[in-house]
Amino acid sequence: MLLVAADSQVLAANPAAVRLLPGVEDDIPLSALVSESADDVGRCVRQWPRTGHPTPAALTLHGYDGVRLRCRCFGARAQWLHAPTVHLRAARIDPGDRFLTLKDRVNGWERERTLRFRATGDRAALNATLATVRARLDRLHALVVALAAAATPGAVGELVARHVPTMLGCARADLYLADSAPVPTNLRIPVPPHATLALTTDTSPPPDHLESVTTLIGGAVSRF
Repeated sequence: MLLVAADSQVLAANPAAVRLLPGVEDDIPLSALVSESADDVGRCVRQWPRTGHPTPAALTLHGYDGVRLRCRCFGARAQWLHAPTVHLRAARIDPGDRFLTLKDRVNGWERERTLRFRATGDRAALNATLATVRARLDRLHALVVALAAAATPGAVGELVARHVPTMLGCARADLYLADSAPVPTNLRIPVPPHATLALTTDTSPPPDHLESVTTLIGGAVSRF
């Protein structure tokens, strides 16, 4: 038997626990004596003081020489103490114990539920990413088709002003040839061989997006 404080520190142990559990007298947390995670142990310790009758849980205690002791632990508030303290009684169980079998089954269901929840979240994130990529490719394709039909440099400039702001997330996009005087703007990108793309934007577009767009515009401008 053990007395455990609300913060999971072991306060006292009876002689049987001292004989079975190394370190139990060293003022250590209960989580240091078991194989379960500190979070799992913390949930048990928070639950046990809420009831005056023993509440079961399964814990694997660390015995001497590396022996693991699978135990059914009954915890309840120690009513004779003023501070919230758990009176914990542990009894070894065999692998065929029905309580242990049920607990393992419930834990398995919980792990499966968690994995399904994560998979659902991952799938939603993947679908959102695919939708973003698909929309970007559709806009690039529309720009390619439009630029291929442009008959003059002025037409290329009009297409840039119409398509590029949506593609790069900017307020305005203007194309200036080498012999023109660009208006003031906060972002200018050279477009080989002889043009400049002027963007009105608060943030720089993603480099890969910008490269794709300038390459298409440069190819269209080079025809004239």
